[in-house]
This record gives sequence, structure tokens and C-alpha cells, in this order.
Amino acid sequence: LIYSANFETGSVSKINRKDGSLLAETQIGREIRTVALSDDETLLAVTDHGGDMFHILDADTLKPKAARPLLSKPYGVVYDARNEVFWVSVGETHKLYAMDKDARVRQEIDVAETPRGLALLPDGRLFITHALIGDVSIYDTTVATPQLLKTIKLVKSTNDDPTKSQGLPRALDRIVLSPDLKQAWLPHHLWNFTHPFQFQTNLFPTLSVLWMEKGKEHEIVNRRKQMFEQINIIEAGNVQRIVSNPYDAVFSEDGTKVFAVMAGSEDLVTFDLTRAPPVSGDEGATGTQGALASQIFALPGQNPRGVVIDGEDILVQNAMSLDISSISSGGGGPFSQMSVSKASFAKLADSDPLDPKLRRGLRLFHLAKTAAFPKSPIAGRNWMSCASCHLTGFNYTNGYLFRDTTRDITKNAVPGHFSLKKFVTNDFVAEYIRMIKQTQGGMGFDTQNPTPDIDPENPPADVAAMMHDLHTYVTSDYNLPLLSTWLRGENGTGAVDHTDWVNPALCGSCHTQIYNEWSGSMHRLMGESNPYYVVLEDLAAKTVDESFRVWCMGCHAPQALLSGKRKTEGTSHLFEEEGASLRSELKEFVHAIDEGTGCLFCHRTEKVEMAGPLGGGNASVEISLADRATYPGEDSPYPPLRWLAERSIRAEPEEHAASYKPAALEGPKFCSACHEEFTPGVAAQTTSTYSEWAASPYNNTENPAQSTTCNDCHMNLNVTGGKPEPGIATDDGPVSAEYRSHNFVGAQYHLVGLRSPERRQMTIDHLKSAAHVETSYKPKSDGSGDVVVRVSNVGAGHNLPTGVSDFRQLWLDVSVTDADGKEVVSSGKLDKDGNLDLKARMFANVFGDANAHQLGLDFWDYRQMLEDTRIPPGGHRDEAFAVPSTAKQPLKVEAKLMFRTFPQKITDEVRKRFPDMPAPKAVELHNVTKTLGDS
Repeated sequence: LIYSANFETGSVSKINRKDGSLLAETQIGREIRTVALSDDETLLAVTDHGGDMFHILDADTLKPKAARPLLSKPYGVVYDARNEVFWVSVGETHKLYAMDKDARVRQEIDVAETPRGLALLPDGRLFITHALIGDVSIYDTTVATPQLLKTIKLVKSTNDDPTKSQGLPRALDRIVLSPDLKQAWLPHHLWNFTHPFQFQTNLFPTLSVLWMEKGKEHEIVNRRKQMFEQINIIEAGNVQRIVSNPYDAVFSEDGTKVFAVMAGSEDLVTFDLTRAPPVSGDEGATGTQGALASQIFALPGQNPRGVVIDGEDILVQNAMSLDISSISSGGGGPFSQMSVSKASFAKLADSDPLDPKLRRGLRLFHLAKTAAFPKSPIAGRNWMSCASCHLTGFNYTNGYLFRDTTRDITKNAVPGHFSLKKFVTNDFVAEYIRMIKQTQGGMGFDTQNPTPDIDPENPPADVAAMMHDLHTYVTSDYNLPLLSTWLRGENGTGAVDHTDWVNPALCGSCHTQIYNEWSGSMHRLMGESNPYYVVLEDLAAKTVDESFRVWCMGCHAPQALLSGKRKTEGTSHLFEEEGASLRSELKEFVHAIDEGTGCLFCHRTEKVEMAGPLGGGNASVEISLADRATYPGEDSPYPPLRWLAERSIRAEPEEHAASYKPAALEGPKFCSACHEEFTPGVAAQTTSTYSEWAASPYNNTENPAQSTTCNDCHMNLNVTGGKPEPGIATDDGPVSAEYRSHNFVGAQYHLVGLRSPERRQMTIDHLKSAAHVETSYKPKSDGSGDVVVRVSNVGAGHNLPTGVSDFRQLWLDVSVTDADGKEVVSSGKLDKDGNLDLKARMFANVFGDANAHQLGLDFWDYRQMLEDTRIPPGGHRDEAFAVPSTAKQPLKVEAKLMFRTFPQKITDEVRKRFPDMPAPKAVELHNVTKTLGDS
């Protein structure tokens, strides 16, 4: 029998090995990646990588027997007969689970990032590949709680020649064991992002070799198969053959050959191990590289990803053509050559559930085979595909790509596709072609593989159709359905049923204090009620494209965006107190799309997709409204029925409470979804508030319980920090000592202050707790000296300031008067029109465009950092002010740390549209007056 995990078909199939007939097929999920049989071959374990599920099937009938959700991205599975469990790796939450035969969790173990492939040896050693950090960890499963024995860190290589195979081991997946269990081969890539992001210097297919002797496990570095160096097969024109995206491999039954599947170039590569000295555990990092590739065989199927061997027959699983190809190895001799026995030996699925357009787009995403479209190839010389970097759609690998791209942001802040002009908006055809040309060498860009040069602005009709197919996949469910934002609605789509939202005033019926706090906060009034945001969104639409509004709306107006709106518009509630309009509207209707982030948006977040090692970004949340627990009449338009429902909730509140406390809401990573921001495609990071905190002393990685988190500061009634003040979360309920305020006090004293003087003062008090100023004097030998003003970040868990911080003004207002009363230093003054002294000492990051010109409102064109004088958490910055030698001492120094939430030039621009908008007044956060110098 053959059992097959059928990827995006969401099915598992059982196939007759002899004649290839499809014996059974079961549709159980969304993206099935791995299957494993129990020792008695009665049960089949299945990981649904896309659907976040683990399944147990009857191995004979394939009928489901049990299932369990496993967040997020379960992948590898292997059966452990000793412990009678299935070991399952879960890549996004970095977990290893022991699952029993009823799909119950027996153990949950935290492991290193991105666990993926699994291999269990007879002695109980469990090997785990970690896809995006280049590690292989080894666990002892013979003890009650598996213990980490060792971590093998695959070698990172460098070379002065950027076109030579080098880089960081990434995309680790399968662990391919030799029959004698002395060695294992690991197909993967090397990511080399120390050079501009383009195909010939960034990605190199590789197979690493491990020595498996217990206690001596290590990478045999000199046996690593650097595919571009170890393929000695030359094509016509004296050009070396290129392959891409190594995915799986298998040893021949006698262990003398390895057959490796290249999913991108759709090849099968043979390595004859008899042509090199035997592998030894004592080998160093130099010496023989072992067997070279002896044959590269072009496979008949599309996107080959799995391979098994049965005698002289090699069976290759094709993920896109949904079949199995039978390939003859040609025997075991050193000169044997592969050939096709049957191009489509077996069907994997009775029918393809994907729309043909989506299937074609999915293949293009994975394809690096130049010959597949000779007049308009997706890749130059079979080099790389979209999937080479974006292993699972887009978001999951983004953060690792950003982190691993070595660059000096003062010269180049773009880790992504630098050739984009319109951020992949409505002009996506041209943008995709630019990406393909620059990044993958396709569409005529590769001069060594001459094909027609495709003009992105005027492509042939067939090429445009290909790009539409690719776009269908890019914007498919669970991928980027809204394209420019990572926000998702029900079941990973870009939408929710707008009638599933509820007016937050309904929640306020029982949670009065929380409602009143939230209703005047920036988390609510950050869409149409924020004139600054409205102006910026309109500018984005004007300068980029109307569809670019989506990027902005993902965080500022997510409920409207998910409900089908593509522009922020409506009545402003800028001056409204305590959500009066919502309470009034509740008399007329319950279901309402509120601006900003309402109760259900946060409290019905199904998951936060982690875009990398630290957190998310660009609204990387998935919202689920339809399956929340409701009581009869709870959201009825009739007040008497709502009253009865309220009584029911109060009588039995457990189910209601549980439905609005999703696990995704816990911890600071939830905040990362919007407080990290990247420009689409280009990936320049415009906001890094979460990652600033994550790298700070406030994030205690050794003891997370001792960390100071976002909530500890920004959801604390004690706005100056410290222990939380008590509060009442539910009317007539108990006083909670750990009450979480929904004022979301931050930096925006101006807009919240327009509706509440109390909120303004709360915010200013919060800001004042963040910084401290002190002064000193450093004399010089010539009689002059420097007044040094030190500004320390003593309370903010992120940079001071944070966000798009050239939209915040933090500066020093310094005056130095000598003994004669003469002002010898004056810096940081505001003129009568509110304009700040151009020479003021600012604390900010200043964005520049590609030509190093300072940006204004159009911060999305950020390409290089012109200046960064922000103060990191726990850090300080010294500013020296020169005092002339003629100044008579002692000196009277007055130093004020000033803050303004928007620069005057931005306010002036906003007031063109909203002339009645008052300008923000600068506030003093700290000051010191001191006499310095000799008396």
C-alpha cells in the first residue's frame, strides 16, 4: 500500500502499490503535509498544516476516528511504539506534542523555533529539523519527559564571490536516514542575504549530511552537497545544470545511492556513493566532498515533493499534478540511468477540489522550471521560485527573511523586493513581473538563459493571464486575501459577515467601566474620527493607488475593511465622550460596524500569525465571529429579549467568558499584530514598537513571568506604571486586583484630550513617567565648555519615542544664562506659529527615500534611515551644548524635555482639510534648573 498526504487538496489517499488504483480517499482538512502509521498499521496519523489540526484515521477505511486542534502549523508526525504515542511537530508555536491513539495530548514540550521534520531511531533518539534557524535537535524519548540531548547547528558558510554557494541553512524539512542508520541527509537551502535581493546571489540548493552515531552526532561538513558546485553535468552551450528547491530524498535499499527530489526545477538527482570514500564520523570540515551528482533526470510530474523506493522502482509524489510517477532506477550499477516507467502511475485524488485558476497560480508559486514556459519562464536557469523563500504562503517566513537579511538601514532599509513601484496594489501584473525578473531571473532577465524579455508595463496576454493566476493564489484564503495587509476574517478569508459584529454598547450594558474607557480611547477613534489618519489614508490613495488604503485600514479600520469597505469614511466622533453615539444607536440596531478595534475584534481573535521570530505585523490576526457562544436573545434587536439574555449570562457566565478570552489575546505578541509594520512587498519596517520591547530588559526571556509587558503599562489604571490598580470589569461583579484598563493610554494626549481633559492629563502623566533629564558641565582648556544634557528612558519599554517617530516630536528646550544674565545658549524654542527651531536637538528616526531625501507624510516610501536619535529602553542619550569662553560663570542651565504629538507642518496640512482642528500644544515631560561651572 501507499498512503499519501495530498497537500492543498486537504485529503489523504490509500493506493494499491501493484496497480496504482486509488483504494480510498478522505477529505479531512485544508493542507495535509505528513502521515504516519501506528506499529500495528491500524491507525494513520495526519497533520493538517493549514487547518491547524491533528487527525487519527482508520488505516483501512481512512474514516476519521479522532481529531485535535494544534495551533499553529502542525507538520511532522512519527509513531513511537515504545511510548505508544505519535510525536508531532508544530512549527509556529515551537512545540513538540505526544499524541495518543485517541488524539489526546499526553505531553507538550517547548522546543527551538520552527520544528518541522521528524525521525525516530530505534534507540529512542528523536531528531527534529528546525526549518528557519538551521538547527537539528535531538531528544531522548526513553525517559518520562523527553530531554534535549544535543543541538546540531548546521554550518553557515561565506564566500567572497557572492555567486558561490553560501549562506544560512534554511528550509530544513525531511531527515533522510541511510539503511544502516549511520548517516542522514537533509535537503534544504542556503539563504545568502548579504547581497542585493536577486536570484544569482541569494539562494543555493543544498543537501547536508549528518553523522548519526549516538553521542557523536554532528554535521559532516565536507560531505555537504553544495548543488551548484557538485553538479558536474554540463548542458548545451557549456552551461552548468541548475536545480532548485530540494525537498525530499531516499537511499537505495543497499545504501549505495541517494535519489533527491528537486521540487522547484522538477528533477530527480542521483548521487552514487560508491564513487567516493565511505562516510566516516571522524571526518573534518575539509577533504573530499563525496559523491557528485551522476544524473539529473527531468521528471514528468509537476512539483515533485515526496519519494519512496521499492526495489528498482522509485515512486515520486507530485503535489501539483496530483499523481505518482513511477521511475526506474536502471539497476544498482554505477552507470545505470533513470527512465520513466509510467509517467502517471497513480492518481492521488479522485478530483482536484481547487479551482483551476488557483491550482495554476499555486504551481507558479512553486515553479522554477525554466522549460515549463520557455517564452516566459518564471525562473532563469531553474534557479528559484517564490516558494524558495516563502515556504508556506507568505506571512509565516517573513520575519525570518527580514531578520536574516544583512543590511545597513542607513543605506538600504529594504529587505524585500526592491524593484516594486506600487507596493503590489491594483497594478499587480507589472509588480509580479518585476519581482520575477529581479528576484528569480525569469521573464527574460537571465542573460545566460536567453528568453524573450517581458515588459512589465506591456506584457503579452498569456503572461498577464499567468500573473492573474499567481494573484489568485497570493490573495487566496489563509494567504493574503486583502493583499496589502495580513488581516484575515472567517476561515482565513478577507471578509466577515457584517451582521456578526455587535454594537460595543451592547457589551457596555454589563461592562460599563470598560466600555467607557474604550469608547474614548485611540483604539476606538482611530479611523474617521482621527483627522490626521484620514488625511494620510487619502494621501496614500492619491500617491500610490486607491487600493493601497487597505494597508492602512488593516490596523486603523479593520472591522470596516473585513466588512467590505475599502475606504475610511463616515461621521467623525472626535469630540464624543463615553461612546454616546453607540449607546444611542443601540436603541435602533445591535449589529454595527464600529471604527477602530471594537470589543469583538480583539476578543474574537482566533490567532495571531507570527510573521517571524519575534512577532507579527500589518494586522496579522485572524478574526472569527460566527462561532462565538451566544445566549438566546443576546444580540436581538428587541430590548426585552436582550434583557432576558443578560440575566442568562449573569446566571451562567462561564461559557460567555470563555468565548471572549481567546488564547491569542494573551501576552504581548497580540500587540505585535499592529505595532509592527512593514511596507508591502518592499518590507521596509516603518514601526518596530514590539520588537524594540522584545529586545529590551523589560522582556525577561529567562523568566517571562517577571517581564513588564505592554498591558502592564498601557492597560493599567496606574498610568505611571507599577502595580495594577483594582477595578470592576463586570457591573455588580467583584473588584479585580488585576483589572486591565481599556483606556489604552499611550502618547496621543492631543486627540484624546479634545474629548476629555481627564484623558489628556492621564496621557501626559503617563508620558512624564517615561523620561528623566539631568545636566552637567564639561570645561575645556581654552575656557569654553559644554553643557551636557542627558535624557534617559526610564519608563518606556520601547524606544523613546516609538512608532513612526518622525510623526512625534521629542526635543530639548535648553537655555543657558551666564553670571551677567546673558543668554549664551538657546535651543529648541517654538515660534509664534508653532514651528520648532530647526537646530533643536530631536529624538526621532528620520525616514528617507531612495535618493536620501527626507520624507514627509508619505512615510511608506521609506528606503533608508537618515537619522535615528531615539533612546532605547533603559538607555540614555547625551546632548552637548557649546558655551563660549566669553561666558561668565557660574552658568544657570534650564533644560526641558518637550513633547508634541504631531509636528506643526503635519498639523498645517491636516488643517487645510479640517480648518477647525486645534493644533497640539507642546507639553513638558521633565525639566531641570541647575547652576553649573565655577562660582
